[in-house]
Amino acid sequence: MPAIRSQILEVVRDAYPETFEGLETSRPLGEGIFSGRVPHPNEVLNLFVQQELTSALPMAYYMAAKRGLNSLMDRHLPRNATLPLEILQFATGGLMRLRELELNKTHDMILEQIVNCPSRAPTGPTALATYHQVFDRIVGPSQFGTKVLQVPEFYEDRGGEHHCTDPGICSGCVERWEAKHMELRKKAWAALPDVFGLNS
Repeated sequence: MPAIRSQILEVVRDAYPETFEGLETSRPLGEGIFSGRVPHPNEVLNLFVQQELTSALPMAYYMAAKRGLNSLMDRHLPRNATLPLEILQFATGGLMRLRELELNKTHDMILEQIVNCPSRAPTGPTALATYHQVFDRIVGPSQFGTKVLQVPEFYEDRGGEHHCTDPGICSGCVERWEAKHMELRKKAWAALPDVFGLNS
């Protein structure tokens, strides 16, 4: 059993990495690695807390919290996906702090780029519409939790050619947004242990 557990932990650590570099890979991450029925993120979080998998806990908390409050507190979940009160408090508190970071930093990032973009007047209606389009794409509605670690999709594939998803946004702005959002993801990743109370 120790050998089997060791092999399982190796797979788990790959899917719930300790470093930001581990997050930025193309391999499967999160609960999708489990065979058979894909477990609810709450189930995985409960399991990792029970097994004291401290290295995987920051991402496990994030995977549970990113789906929003309704998912965290769903009354129809099976017993093993119902979070104990203390874990639920850490998860909801962390979600709120990540959401605040996401909203503030995304707002600053986009507004700065639109104001400094030489291709449009910073106070014109086009700039305002662009701001809303990009903000909604990066942040999304609050009921869906947070997308702070998710790479925004600024381009779409149209017959082998990549085009910007929001017409009218200059390529320079998109490149700067991509770089700034990388910084935001790194900052959010580094904050996970604190926002979910894992350093206390």
